[in-house]
Amino acid sequence: MLHRYIAALLLLPSSLYVYRSPRAWFGALAKGPYVFFSQIIRQAPSRVRRTNFCNAIFVYWPMKTGIDLARSGSLKSTAKKCLKVLTARNQESAAPAGEPRKSRVSFIPMEHIRNMLHDADIKIVSFDIFDTLLVRPVLHPKDIFYLLAAKMNAAYGVDFIKLRWDAEARLGKENANIYEIYADVRRRFKLLPQTATALLEEEIRCETTLLTPRPEVKALYEEAVKLGKRVIATSDMYLPGTILDGILKKNGMAMDAIYVSCDQQARKSSGALYDIIISSEKAHPSEILHIGDNYKSDFENAIAKKITAVHYPSIQEEIFGCRDVDAGPLLKAGEDDPAWRMLLAFSLNSFISQSLAPGASVLDAHNLRHFTALTIAPMLTGYALALAADKDIQAKYKQINFASRDGYLPHAIYGIIQRHLGGLPGRYCHAGRRAYYPFLYASFYDYAKSRRHGGDMGYTLYDFLKAHFTGSALLAHLDEKLTEVEKNTLFFEEKEKSLSVITRFQSDIELFLRDKRARIQKYYNQTLSREEERHLIFDLGYSGSISRALSAVVGKPVDKLYFWEDPENRSADKQCGTSTRVFAESAGRDAASRLVFEELFSPCEGGVVDFDEKGQPVFETLAASEAMEADLAAVHTACRDFAEAFCAQFGEYAKYVTLTHGEPPLDICHVLLNETPFCNQRLFRNILFPDPVYHNETHSLEKKLERFLPQKTVFSGTGFDTPHTARTYKAPLTGSFKLGIHLHLHNILLVDEVVRYLQEFPADFDLYVTITDAAYTQTVARLLNRALIPGAKNVVTLPGQNRGRDVAPWILGMRPYQAGYDLFCHIHAKESSYLDFGEEWRAYLFDNLIHGDAVREIIGIFHADPQMGCLFPPVFDKLHSFMTTRNIPLSGLTNEMDQARRLLRRMGLRDEICRSEIFFPVGNMLWYRPHALRQLFTFDLALEEFAAEPIGVEGTLAHALERLPALIAARNGYQAGTFARTA
Repeated sequence: MLHRYIAALLLLPSSLYVYRSPRAWFGALAKGPYVFFSQIIRQAPSRVRRTNFCNAIFVYWPMKTGIDLARSGSLKSTAKKCLKVLTARNQESAAPAGEPRKSRVSFIPMEHIRNMLHDADIKIVSFDIFDTLLVRPVLHPKDIFYLLAAKMNAAYGVDFIKLRWDAEARLGKENANIYEIYADVRRRFKLLPQTATALLEEEIRCETTLLTPRPEVKALYEEAVKLGKRVIATSDMYLPGTILDGILKKNGMAMDAIYVSCDQQARKSSGALYDIIISSEKAHPSEILHIGDNYKSDFENAIAKKITAVHYPSIQEEIFGCRDVDAGPLLKAGEDDPAWRMLLAFSLNSFISQSLAPGASVLDAHNLRHFTALTIAPMLTGYALALAADKDIQAKYKQINFASRDGYLPHAIYGIIQRHLGGLPGRYCHAGRRAYYPFLYASFYDYAKSRRHGGDMGYTLYDFLKAHFTGSALLAHLDEKLTEVEKNTLFFEEKEKSLSVITRFQSDIELFLRDKRARIQKYYNQTLSREEERHLIFDLGYSGSISRALSAVVGKPVDKLYFWEDPENRSADKQCGTSTRVFAESAGRDAASRLVFEELFSPCEGGVVDFDEKGQPVFETLAASEAMEADLAAVHTACRDFAEAFCAQFGEYAKYVTLTHGEPPLDICHVLLNETPFCNQRLFRNILFPDPVYHNETHSLEKKLERFLPQKTVFSGTGFDTPHTARTYKAPLTGSFKLGIHLHLHNILLVDEVVRYLQEFPADFDLYVTITDAAYTQTVARLLNRALIPGAKNVVTLPGQNRGRDVAPWILGMRPYQAGYDLFCHIHAKESSYLDFGEEWRAYLFDNLIHGDAVREIIGIFHADPQMGCLFPPVFDKLHSFMTTRNIPLSGLTNEMDQARRLLRRMGLRDEICRSEIFFPVGNMLWYRPHALRQLFTFDLALEEFAAEPIGVEGTLAHALERLPALIAARNGYQAGTFARTA
């Protein structure tokens, strides 16, 4: 509770910005602290600005800290974030999106290596073995010792880690083989000969089981064999060639010769093994092509011996070698948990490496399968393995029940593990608060009273009744008896009025609940075995309501398997005599990850609201889109594929990979959602599960996550901060487009600057010039003619009112001309005199829009990508810093996005704007396909709607329209991107 009191104190100063009169302030407070502070948390970020030092110290930063503390519930976590912010203030807080990314030296692509095989002068192809030809599902080679320890310690009464971990170093022989290592272990630890032999044989069996071919390198091996090359393998390794030969043959790769350090008493790492290879193969060094993952041993040392060598990186080097984003947090998560390291390594080897584009960051989840492979799939497989192996669970219970909806996917994965390795049977059972609440509360009145505010502000009493009684005669009765005023009573804000109405119908409702209780009991009596003295049920977690309800239904304790719990659950366990096994206790406060798992674990069906007379579940209607069905199927299929493949590769050793706590995958989920610039939450846009108990609107999972993802700057989580929107194209100019350019020239003095850009324009175009002073019509026409601008085939000068800045002349003035062009450019003589870098900003925009080199690249981008709808420069670096340090939101100082939504509705387009969609040409200059923005030039808009000058820098129709191009393009099936010149 302490964190709530501290958060409340921190939020009080900002409350004056939300409740702007004493009446509003005290009126909100009278509704209770939950309503009072929930509105502050929602509205204060858009109303509180850092206008001066005092405001920042006493209002702005306390508000930010209070909101974070209220959402995270962790004083420690919030303190860490505050420290991070204070540290960052002494540095540049965010790299401008317009700066080029760090360059990356590409690895030699596989097709180039394959071409080298066809060189007739290459007689011998040599492969490194470990991490090149064969891979283990481990992040560290010694991780397999943990598997062996789990199997052998109890069987032989040994501490395998102690015996084996430093055995090579203790022996002190540089090129010892495994037999020599175990002989030394036997002597040092006085093991029985048969024990030492059993341990040795088990290690060889484990290596043989876990080592699998790297697909693209095996294909290279097969190509070399097909071409008639002599193929050899080399390794610095304690496993002798006879053992490695068997492992390679098991994986379909028979070698003509194998050179191993322990056999040859020479190593690649010193170069001496290459001398032996050259001598034994009786070939000129240049006739040998060696391929390996260690840059020093496999490339530099081979080259030093004049061998033709290629460095082909290991999977881990490929994945973690991207310099754009530090992927270290992925490795740090669970770094002390060998079970998680094996699960993650298996994912990297078998899933991620097969789909990750060269140079791409592993933290950039390009689809839901990628996201799932890093988080949910390994977590559920490890969790299911732990459940299947849990002897205590097997002794106390006869089956594991998985509660709907978020028990759906865990049940499916547990079923796969149970089929492969055994364990208690699992059963999926239907549950949900709306299904079993009659057993939690004495009356519907008490249940309604207990509902805390956490939903939509417009949520009504009728919404609440409909959520619980849809399809029943009771709802029809209530619909008839309730007045419109009563139906529209705000359920949360006017709770007492709502409860008073419910009281009037208490007898009718109780009759309904009496019958519902009978139906509930019928279902659970069929589902939960009467023979069990205690039941066990999986649910993601929270307060323990499912246990309290089902214990009351069946009359026996119902224990829980939870991922996380609230303090109320511990109290419930004491009251009910139940117990809870918590999987991720310390990570349960990560609300964003909890929400992601709740929805992705669920089937594509509505929640259970009741049971019929036969005791069968009754579901709410879920109008799922095909995209939602496909996305959930992708997640569930990836998890099933992972579990099946994991069991297939690990075989008998799978049962020893038991993940006992869920913090590592939750940490990775947190990193993917909070600490990368890739807007990974965009993946959840198609997932729309309704929550009618709190909301009368259905929001996408992406939108729901926004309230739980604190952003470091106003750019964080938007299209401005993600590399996805950056576009480059280096090919020569191709294609033929009919080009139009609109120039709005308010300050005629800037015409010379425009001419100097356009006179070097590399293609023919038509130029439309709008001006705000008709007296300059002829002057402008002469300055912008073909004598100075050879590429301008037609020049049209259009005088008009000084209204709507450059936006009205563009949208209204250019309407008649759009359809006649393939591409159109909009620029204007921007001054921005309120900024001390206004001229630099304009030059930056012109450089990246109408400079000859820029135009060549821009046209190339549109030619190469028919779906490119609009293109504009990244945010100017000085403006980026200006907005970041002052926390100026991209939605506008007076929330222009609300106006933008209304404009989208007027255009007949989807009006929900998620944070990751906030992306527009800052400065309002861009290239675009007219067809991609067609509604912008055809919807009903009049000049009179624009405010008269002067209009300032915020809050007008013009400012809202500036934010629409990328949104309109996306809704028309096109893409929007940023472009900055490469030279």
